[in-house]
Amino acid sequence: MDKLIAIAEDEKDLAEILSINLNNEGYKTKIFSNGLDLLKFCELIIPDLIILDIMMPNLDGIETCKLLRKKSKLEDVPIIFITAKGAESDIVVGHEVGGNDYLVKPVSTQILLSKIRRFLNRSPNIIDQNLLKFNEIIINMDSYTTTVNQKKIQLTTTEFLLLEALLKNIGRVLSRDQLIKRKRIWGDDKVIYDRTIDVHVKNLREKLGSGGRYIKTVRGIGYKIESDD
Repeated sequence: MDKLIAIAEDEKDLAEILSINLNNEGYKTKIFSNGLDLLKFCELIIPDLIILDIMMPNLDGIETCKLLRKKSKLEDVPIIFITAKGAESDIVVGHEVGGNDYLVKPVSTQILLSKIRRFLNRSPNIIDQNLLKFNEIIINMDSYTTTVNQKKIQLTTTEFLLLEALLKNIGRVLSRDQLIKRKRIWGDDKVIYDRTIDVHVKNLREKLGSGGRYIKTVRGIGYKIESDD
């Protein structure tokens, strides 16, 4: 089945060029000229990836991304920002609100395609409906058990759910803010701070032993899990 990529871009010519290039690579595309129309679409259909401009009418890309990430069914959909705003502070904000990557206009088609392939092709090995495998790490989402090199590892429920979130987003940066807002991990009542995330990740790395090296810190933003290569 072809992957569906949603493009929210108010520059019509650029949106059409992106769409044509992606169609030529075998992807399906849907174009939106503003964030509100994209949000309405995502209520009915979940795209495999979203390309999101920042400076759009009605609702800009930053606010659109915030609203997308508030919906649990869209938590793991990769979002790539494309924008004319290339300051370091803009890039940090883009990651903090839930973007997985950030490209400054003019956008290189080959670089964009490379990033799309990385996000859509890199996923944990799904052994069956309830098992996720990444290198020597296997988690059972039914029994909440974890093994590393076939050795059972004792994780707290919070540590397990944090690991699950990372494994479902191989290669994608999950900001601390994104992780804080995941009710599946924390429930509704807890007050979570950045330091809380850091402590849990530290403990998780230690418990995973050799598997802990795959959890990478993205300085000033959050965490991701990926192979050393």
